[in-house]
Amino acid sequence: MTKKRRRRGRRFPLLVYTPVGQRLGNLGFLLAIAGLALWALAPHIFGPPFGVFPWRHLLLIFPLVGGFLFVYGLAARRLAYVQCFPTHFRIQTPFYPLVVSYRRVMGTRPVQIAKLFDPEKDKRARRYWPEWYWGMTAMAVDLRSFPMSPQWLRLWLDPHLFLPDRPGFVFLVEDWMDLSQEFNGFLAAYRDRRAGRRSARR
Repeated sequence: MTKKRRRRGRRFPLLVYTPVGQRLGNLGFLLAIAGLALWALAPHIFGPPFGVFPWRHLLLIFPLVGGFLFVYGLAARRLAYVQCFPTHFRIQTPFYPLVVSYRRVMGTRPVQIAKLFDPEKDKRARRYWPEWYWGMTAMAVDLRSFPMSPQWLRLWLDPHLFLPDRPGFVFLVEDWMDLSQEFNGFLAAYRDRRAGRRSARR
């Protein structure tokens, strides 16, 4: 009896989205609270005409924007992950999913974050990342090519998901060894199946 093929792997949260999620979530919460307070107190603060309908309700745009940022912050922390499947792996970000076939994968390797992204030059990461990120090891996936235009992908994905010097991705997760073991297991099974099909056609 053949071994049953696993349908999917675990979801490994992408840590690069945690700081931005926390920052936007906190900002959204404060903006929503301040906007609601301003709306409630508008008749006393502004008086006519801004304290009466319809001008007063224009102030609700602030809590609406704040609510959107708060939801985005939660989504950034909870819905950003990488996951393996039998024929591909999936990078899920808050608003953009990307599926990459194992055919494009050349290999995987561990990388030191502080060596990959220079903390002296990367002002954005140095400002918002926790200090312990820089001492972590991540898993890099080297690709033959991206599944679509790199310029398009960079519009949607965090810049720290990309290898800086070649086609590929960087996955900063809590346990890179578990991710590496799972990813390489799915990758090896995929390559074995392809090799078996090629042999069967000969």
